[in-house]
Amino acid sequence: MKYFQRCLSVVVLITAFSICASCVSDVDFDQTQDIILSPTVDASLIFFTIDTSDFESVDTEETVLAVRDTTRLEFLNDDFIRENLKEVILDFQVDNTFGQSLVNRAAFINSGGQEQFVVFFEIASSVDGSVQRTEFTQELSEDDIQAISNSRFLANEVILTTNGASINGELSLQSKAIYSLEFTDL
Repeated sequence: MKYFQRCLSVVVLITAFSICASCVSDVDFDQTQDIILSPTVDASLIFFTIDTSDFESVDTEETVLAVRDTTRLEFLNDDFIRENLKEVILDFQVDNTFGQSLVNRAAFINSGGQEQFVVFFEIASSVDGSVQRTEFTQELSEDDIQAISNSRFLANEVILTTNGASINGELSLQSKAIYSLEFTDL
């Protein structure tokens, strides 16, 4: 019986060694430089709600009014992120009940206060006070990505044209940047 157990142990050991050796014999560890990681990340940019009260102290006879909000772009603060940024898609969603004509202007601004890139789109107005949704998506070109990679702030303006009409409604804006990175030479 001991002889059988010893033979069985030797056979199991040889089989286990053969299996392990055959699994790594074809692995080329010199190919690690060919590994490319491409994560995609959703980063919230700005979101806010404005309503009639934001315009109460404003003369409605003036034709153009603007509500501004500025936020710091935290995801662009890292050199490693900026160097490996390959694709950026900006996504805006606006729900509006204002009856006036509206536009959104989002400016990417560097640390010196200079605009690097501007996104501009019209917001659907509401005829009867019901919610009108505007969805705007823009995929940035390589040059645009280079421009925003130097940005530290996003200044957003909702511009309302009154045409003398009373201002009544609510607007909610949400935006995000969907960005893809590419890491090589790990």
